[in-house]
Amino acid sequence: MNLEPARMAVRPGDKFDHWHQVTCRDFSRTECHRVPSRRFSAAVSIREFAALKVNHIGSSTDGGDAIRVVRTPEDIRRDPRDCFMLWLADGGDTVFRQHGRDVRMQPGDLVLHDQAQPFSLYFSGHSRAITLTIPRPLLLARLPDAAALTARSIPGDSQLGRFAGAIVRQLDQFEDGIAHRMVDRLAASALDIIATSFEARLLAGSGQDHAAERLDRVKRYILANLHEAALDLETIAAANGMSPRTLNRLFAPEGITPIRWLWRARLATAHRMLSGPRAVSVTEAALACGFSDVSHFSRVFKAAFGRAPRLLAKG
Repeated sequence: MNLEPARMAVRPGDKFDHWHQVTCRDFSRTECHRVPSRRFSAAVSIREFAALKVNHIGSSTDGGDAIRVVRTPEDIRRDPRDCFMLWLADGGDTVFRQHGRDVRMQPGDLVLHDQAQPFSLYFSGHSRAITLTIPRPLLLARLPDAAALTARSIPGDSQLGRFAGAIVRQLDQFEDGIAHRMVDRLAASALDIIATSFEARLLAGSGQDHAAERLDRVKRYILANLHEAALDLETIAAANGMSPRTLNRLFAPEGITPIRWLWRARLATAHRMLSGPRAVSVTEAALACGFSDVSHFSRVFKAAFGRAPRLLAKG
C-alpha cells in the first residue's frame, strides 16, 4: 500500500514525553526543553502518500511556555535522515530558522525546511500545520536550488501560495481506493507544482548572484546528461569551463559534493520515470539514468525509497 489512512501518533491528552519521542526522535533527531505536561497538549497524525508523508502537527501551551526544537550538527551525525519538509501553516505562532534566516509562519504560508541541515523551530500558544515529508532526491530533481529556498515563505495570500497550498490540502483529502500507480502519479504531479511554485518564488526575489547562477547551470547540465554512465567530476567540470576544485567549492555551501548530487538526481529521475504515465521497465529506467548494472540500481533504489523499483513499475 502507498496510500494509507492517517495514523494518530500523538493524541490530545498524551503527555509531553510521548510527544517528544514522536517529534524529536521518530521524525528526526532533535532536542527540545521540557514543558510541563499539565500546561501542554498536542496532536500528530501521519499518512503515507506514495513516497511522501502527510503530517498534521498541532500543539498548545499555557502560561507563556514556548516550545523550542533544535537540530544540531551532532544530531545530524547521529541521525542522517535526508529529506525536506514542506510546512503549510494552519494557525497559531510558529517561527522557523535555518541558514541564518528567520521566517514567522502566517496561516496559509508555505515554508521549506531541510532536515539535513541545522535548524530551530519555535512554537508558542496554539500552533497548527500540515507538513509534507519529501525524500531529498525527489525534490532536488525538480528544484535544484532547494537549499536557497529554505526558511523563505510563499505567502498564503499570494496566487502561488493559494495554488500550492490547495494541492497540499488535496493530498491529505484523497480517499482510499485509488490504484497504486495513480497514487504515485498524483504525488509526482503535486511535487511538480510545489517545486514550480518555489522556483517562481526564487525568480521573483532579488535575483541570483553569480555563484548561484553557475551552480544552477551545472545542475541543469547534470540533469540533461544523466544517461551518461561515465559522467564524473572531471567531465562535469570541463563541460562547464571550471576546474574540479572549483566545482566542489560551488556545491560546498549546500553541504554536498557534485557526485553525490549526481547520484541523487539519477535516483529521483528513475523514480519519476517508473511512476509516470508512460510505462517503462526497470532496465529502461536504470539505463536512462546512467546505471549500467540493473541489480546495483535495484539495491540503491530500494535503499533510497524503501520500495523495489519493480514494484513501482508494476503499479
